Amino acid sequence: MPLNDWKAQSHPLSTFKAVSLSAVFPGGGQFYGGHPVRGSFLVGLESVLFGLSLYTYLVDLPRLDRVTSDYLDSANSAFDRMMRLTPDQRASSVDKSTFEISIQRARNNASLRLQKADLANSQLAWAIGLHFYGMADALEIARKSQNPDPKSRSIEKAMWCGLAFPGGAQLYNERYGKFGMLWMALGASAVSAWSRQNVVESLNLSIASARAEEGTGGIATDVEQLDVDRTLYRKRRNQYYWGMALLYVYGVLDGMVDAALSDFDKPNRYALEPGSTPLSAVAVVHF
Repeated sequence: MPLNDWKAQSHPLSTFKAVSLSAVFPGGGQFYGGHPVRGSFLVGLESVLFGLSLYTYLVDLPRLDRVTSDYLDSANSAFDRMMRLTPDQRASSVDKSTFEISIQRARNNASLRLQKADLANSQLAWAIGLHFYGMADALEIARKSQNPDPKSRSIEKAMWCGLAFPGGAQLYNERYGKFGMLWMALGASAVSAWSRQNVVESLNLSIASARAEEGTGGIATDVEQLDVDRTLYRKRRNQYYWGMALLYVYGVLDGMVDAALSDFDKPNRYALEPGSTPLSAVAVVHF
């Protein structure tokens, strides 16, 4: 009986159909290849991530822009009325209070918009990465149906491929699903780190502006809270940087393990041999 004959399917799948179905419909290639659980997972998770990000882009952000614009219009109107008053009248006028409240609410809305956009960027990046993983996984399903017997792989070659290019070891081992999953995480992490950096830069400008206003008697802003928010987003950005580094190392080690296991059930690769003392055994790995 051929090695791993139980993995053989009744008929080979079309690579073009599998990848095309996954490209057009989340999980399409998995349903076509006989993996409905995996396909259902992709449909559900992609729908949630795409839906949340698109709702934010199309509904939440435009609404916040309109509300912020209304607050600024109110502040402009109050400022125009204040300019018609004498300096003594301005200090105690209702328009001064309206102006300050409107400006503060506009700033709060702008900050909220920035946070929502940051979250939506990450959600969309993970959704696109998940879709790419589905296409790569469908490719692996189709290729395995055409050639179910795995080829022996070199651990050393897998290591060098992984070091030269993130996911290179997975491509060498023809583990396209793992390659897609690795790049899903790397790509989404890179976009998320970039988005967090945009928030940090915006907070830097807000802190500089607030400190300048403190010296001129302008509208008071909670600089300490802005500094706390900046520190938080810096930590989140750095976590993605460290995560990408760990994913790179994982890709190399995972490729080496897959290469080592490519001929696991062939003779003389892994063995349990008698030990030097009675009733003892030694596990041996031959490279």
